[in-house]
Amino acid sequence: MFFALSILFLTTISFSSTGKIDHWSVGNIIITNPTIRFRLDIYSPTTPGSYPVLIYLPGLAGLVPTTCYTTMVTTIAQQNVILIGISKIENIKPEKISIHIATFLEWVMKPNDGATRLFAEHKAVKDVLPNMDRLGFLSHSSAAHSLGQYLNTTCGPLKLIIMMNPVDGIDPFGIVQDFITHPPTPLPFRTPTLIISAGLDNVSIGKKTPACAPNNISNDRWYRSLYGPTFFINLTDYGHADNLDEPFHEASKLMCTPCKGSICHFSQYKTDEATLITSFVHAIFNRDLQQLQIIKTPQIYLQSHVLNKYDLHGYNYTSGGPGGFCTHD
Repeated sequence: MFFALSILFLTTISFSSTGKIDHWSVGNIIITNPTIRFRLDIYSPTTPGSYPVLIYLPGLAGLVPTTCYTTMVTTIAQQNVILIGISKIENIKPEKISIHIATFLEWVMKPNDGATRLFAEHKAVKDVLPNMDRLGFLSHSSAAHSLGQYLNTTCGPLKLIIMMNPVDGIDPFGIVQDFITHPPTPLPFRTPTLIISAGLDNVSIGKKTPACAPNNISNDRWYRSLYGPTFFINLTDYGHADNLDEPFHEASKLMCTPCKGSICHFSQYKTDEATLITSFVHAIFNRDLQQLQIIKTPQIYLQSHVLNKYDLHGYNYTSGGPGGFCTHD
């Protein structure tokens, strides 16, 4: 609803890469109920081994296909994380999407079906094992609203979440008061969370047009509502939809303010965003303090300009932290 279309390697810390990756699509996969259909786009390393998994719900709560973010999600897979994008869900009403998330997660975890079957039936990754005990969820924009609805009811199999430019509510004007977050009241779940925002999220393209992520219903609103270990990183020069590939990125400028001028390096921005995502995944699941440093002090490691803050809410990460987890009140 909030945008038009419905690495740096340092000597101090190295980012391992599998190199070659494979992308394949499964169109109109039916999950239990024949009226609930998903398009799946899987991006995976091809080097034999076990890898953590991110389920990705793109912008407009899955109306925007994962393939519109190919540069970013390919870089995620190159950095040893399997990404399974879900999109083109038939019913995109927010209250229905959270139910579809639950249905999909139940299916994807099945040992003789779900992700196991997806990989077993695809020859290019026959020796790749999706580690479903290390499962996280990635969202963009208004998809955070549906993810929040799901987590308000149950953690399910999720052990961490990453929200890019998260928006709450169901309209950009905030007229319809349908919110998951009510800061400072805590949400009823605790899980390691990374929020990645953009400096231009709150900038409108015109006086009569709402911003794609107004301050009062996005980003910091989520940060102030989450009481697990929560990290917040703002890539200051970029806009709400600058992680899209062309021609979708160009079309998004009709609604969302983009980065402008010589400071803009969109390819590097997508690489930096992917690096934040994978560093967080490896830091949490591997209890890797070096990777966690990238999240705690990103300005040292990334080329894009960043501001950041974090609140561990009492969780001890001096020796690697508790790993991936999710608890419910």
